[in-house]
Amino acid sequence: MGLDLNKDWSDASKKINSLKTTKELKDNEKDLKKNNTNTIKEKKSSDGKKPVSQLKGDNKKNIKSETKNQLELLLDLFKESLPKKGGQSLDTITTLFLTAAIETKNEIGELLIKLITSTLGCSEEQSYDSTINQPLYIKVKQTDLFKLLNISPTDDTAKYFYESNETSNGEFPYSMNLQMYKRLMSPNQTYSQDTTSGGGFKYKGLSGFELFDFEYVQSYTTPQGSLKTGDFFKVTLTPQLNNKTSVSDFLMDYYGSIDIFNFDILSTNIKNELTGSFSFGLDKSEEDVKSENEFMLILKRIMGICSDPNAKIDVAGTAKLSDVDTIDDSFFEPTNMEESISFKKANYTKNGVITFEDCDNVELPLNLKSELFSQDDLINQPTNIKKIDSLNKYVDDISNDPNWKKFNLQIKADFQKSIITKLPIIILKTILSPKVMFGFLIMIKSIKGELANEIDDKYDTLKDFMKTFKKFVVDFIREVTAIYVKKLFEIVKKNIKLLVESILLEIVKETKVKQLQMYSTIVYILMSVGQTITDYQNCKSVIDEILKLLNLGLTKLNLGLPPFILASASLLGGVSDTRSVSNVLENLQGLGLPTGAAPDGTPNLMNQAIASIVKGMNKEVAENGKTEVFIPPLTITPAGVTLPSKGSGKSY
Repeated sequence: MGLDLNKDWSDASKKINSLKTTKELKDNEKDLKKNNTNTIKEKKSSDGKKPVSQLKGDNKKNIKSETKNQLELLLDLFKESLPKKGGQSLDTITTLFLTAAIETKNEIGELLIKLITSTLGCSEEQSYDSTINQPLYIKVKQTDLFKLLNISPTDDTAKYFYESNETSNGEFPYSMNLQMYKRLMSPNQTYSQDTTSGGGFKYKGLSGFELFDFEYVQSYTTPQGSLKTGDFFKVTLTPQLNNKTSVSDFLMDYYGSIDIFNFDILSTNIKNELTGSFSFGLDKSEEDVKSENEFMLILKRIMGICSDPNAKIDVAGTAKLSDVDTIDDSFFEPTNMEESISFKKANYTKNGVITFEDCDNVELPLNLKSELFSQDDLINQPTNIKKIDSLNKYVDDISNDPNWKKFNLQIKADFQKSIITKLPIIILKTILSPKVMFGFLIMIKSIKGELANEIDDKYDTLKDFMKTFKKFVVDFIREVTAIYVKKLFEIVKKNIKLLVESILLEIVKETKVKQLQMYSTIVYILMSVGQTITDYQNCKSVIDEILKLLNLGLTKLNLGLPPFILASASLLGGVSDTRSVSNVLENLQGLGLPTGAAPDGTPNLMNQAIASIVKGMNKEVAENGKTEVFIPPLTITPAGVTLPSKGSGKSY
């Protein structure tokens, strides 16, 4: 547990591998003794299929040249900690994370409201005045970061990004994305005037009270008398109780009335992130796809931000941000490598092909029809559990696509790893839909602060959005990532506990004094390890806890001998070369390893090597071995104690 964070992660990986090797050695020893075989069989060679990670070339197209973030590092430790036989797999983690996305929706919704309130620079109690009947004008494109509203919800591909069904005013969750598109198709008609939508009422929040009315307009006159043209949502807030309401009340009432993200749309974005098929089906421009790719890469960079103290911000994949640091606009500018990656991915998507991060020059065709069919199947599943099963089945099916299998690629693990490590940023992308941004911007305009006055000119692109609301974006990604770091940490910790426990039990069993085996209860102290982490954004806190657990398996157990045994130690004859060699040979023979002469009668050189090693080690002990002991305070009759001291002796 040093000061170098990257070294700590490396040390943890080495320690896990060392413990696994030791455990495998013990397991193999038991198997060899049982079978008493005369040969050691070589492990079966692979079937010729190589995982994608082995398909490397000079022109490797990937993002992995950057140092990994905490979630990726934990995933590596998880894979290291897996037993070779049985146990968990990436299937387990994928299902766990997808389940967490559903189970933590309310928690993420509360986080959204908290961060928006913080972004507005106001307290939860701050009120906005709804008595002033002055409309708010919000740019349509500022609500529509991914240009969803440009495409009809009846489009074969776009429909998967909208709500499945149109709902009535006051019915929750309300289909606001569909309604926003509908308003664009009916300029200058308010929501309340459209009886098929508002039913003669303004928009109702979760409380049942009317919150606002809105319509689509293409021009308006500012209070200063100037004419503004473009595409705007005109919003008129409705007076509330006591003529005022708090910002947090409005946000809870509005966001409580819509589904900020449901699993159907989340899974659509997951599939699109894996293959790009939906962007291909939407016929997005290459520039738009490139912009979205850069957005995702920068969000991935934010996932590398830790709350470690005394660390600097940079634009590498492991930038670290303490709670008192700030970041500037340059952080959200893509690097040359990120621009290149984004452009290539956009070009592949536009041409209907896919490549993999670790796959060099292998372009695989997309199957849009199959992807849409798969998404229909997921949407039609009756429960969230079955929807997750459907998504997992999609990963299985697409990994076994006949058009891809001829390349002998094992891409399932790559798909699963992508889901696991990118889920926090896919969640944010799903949340930033027009209906969520709509509520966000209504409050910005209603507060009428400095940000509200400048917002029209602040951003028109994804990159500008991140710069304008950098604190919101960074804090959201960090906090959602922490949720998943905690989930994965608990699994890694459990695997390491099992591994360390098995090593400790072997250490106890090795002793020849049966009394010492009672000390096997020492393993239960493992159950109290790892209970102190409270900040899963703090990379050092997480890796220090893992190293603490691993070091427990590599330290000596305090299995001391009772005094009467120690008193008899003077009767021992010391270490013997012959006895040591004999013991080693006995162990080898017990494993069925050949220790006799070769068939032609020549001596077994392995035995000679073993004898030389044993004699050399024993010689060093005999010549230079020294024993130092701690002498505790001793009782002096009739009263008093001696001072603690140190003694020395000879080991041989």
